[in-house]
Amino acid sequence: MKGRIKMNKRLFLLFIFAVLALLFVFQESQRNRVVKVFTLENLLVGQAHTEGEYSILVDEQGRVLDMMARRVYVNDEFISADNRRYKVIRVEGNRAYCRQIGIEQLSFEEKVEKVMPAQAGGSQVIGVYYSHDDESYVPTQGTESIPGRGGILQVGNTFANRLRGLGLTVIEDQTSHAPHDDSAYRRSRRTAMNLLQKGAAAIFDVHRDGVPDPTFYRRTINGQDVTMIRMVVGRENQNMGSNLDFAKRLKAAADARYPGLIRGIFIGAGSYNQDLSPRAMLVEVGTHTNTMAEAERGVTLFADIVPPVLGVAAKPAAAQTPSTAADWKGVLFVILALVIGGGAFLLISSGGWDKAVARLKEFTSIEWVNLIGWRRKKEEENAQPKPREDKREFQLNEERADWQKD
Repeated sequence: MKGRIKMNKRLFLLFIFAVLALLFVFQESQRNRVVKVFTLENLLVGQAHTEGEYSILVDEQGRVLDMMARRVYVNDEFISADNRRYKVIRVEGNRAYCRQIGIEQLSFEEKVEKVMPAQAGGSQVIGVYYSHDDESYVPTQGTESIPGRGGILQVGNTFANRLRGLGLTVIEDQTSHAPHDDSAYRRSRRTAMNLLQKGAAAIFDVHRDGVPDPTFYRRTINGQDVTMIRMVVGRENQNMGSNLDFAKRLKAAADARYPGLIRGIFIGAGSYNQDLSPRAMLVEVGTHTNTMAEAERGVTLFADIVPPVLGVAAKPAAAQTPSTAADWKGVLFVILALVIGGGAFLLISSGGWDKAVARLKEFTSIEWVNLIGWRRKKEEENAQPKPREDKREFQLNEERADWQKD
């Protein structure tokens, strides 16, 4: 009887343990699901890039339209590179099905007449900051994340310097907002507010995407490989209309000057701190599998179209000093050709390798002796005392000088 009671107690304890274990697993699974759903914090600030994951946007027939390393929700929209506008109608896993809802008629010439001034008083101040300062470029830096020192900082600095070269005043704030999570936008909000308080007419939050395929963002423009630029507008803020108009005008200007530079405009759930200004833009410069050099070239082209969109007459950018690497290669090639040609001529004219070497030694020895003799002769001439000038001739020279003065 006692043994049966002990057995029942053990079974009861095992049952309780199993129930607790199942509750723990269920709770963990539910907690993990929360990361993927539309939370209040995501609504307010926007969603961070998903590490190691990306969304594929397809049309209703399943054809791929776009890709991006961020969570996509129903009712998100995007304007593609060819200005077709789509809306997400359902999401299954990492695949978002979209329906075309129109075609944007963007024309830079038409928009020039409607350019809003940079700011009351003609301010030309631009703010640049980084919500995710760890974002890096793997081919250049060997990793996709370097907290506080990501390659995105150098890419953004290149963007800022190009704007300065075009005559704009740029305030670049490289304050770190680590770690890389959704709350980074909340931490970077103070930075964005400080830039606006300092008179920034527009602010740019610089990022890079996380799509694995480097060719997805790579384009050849003006004979050089560059990364395309994606603009992101948060649809959950009171400035959504103004920010989207700002993004459209930037795209129109880029399409006119550098066709193919803009990957598109994503209109996603969240704010991205764009409720602070009607000209606040999140830009993604390529992806982590592009090189940093490609990203710098892409963001330089993007900087060129910012001043006209803001109504600022940009001064001509300082001409960049062309690289002399090709010139030096040409000189070295000529020298190498002369050496090879001279050696071949010496070998043929001498009638053999041994005779050619002997003649070369004889020539260099004679030339070296002549050089040494010439130097010694010059040294002896310099060592000899110079003859004294005739006193009478010196006096005549002095008289001639006086006469010329008169």
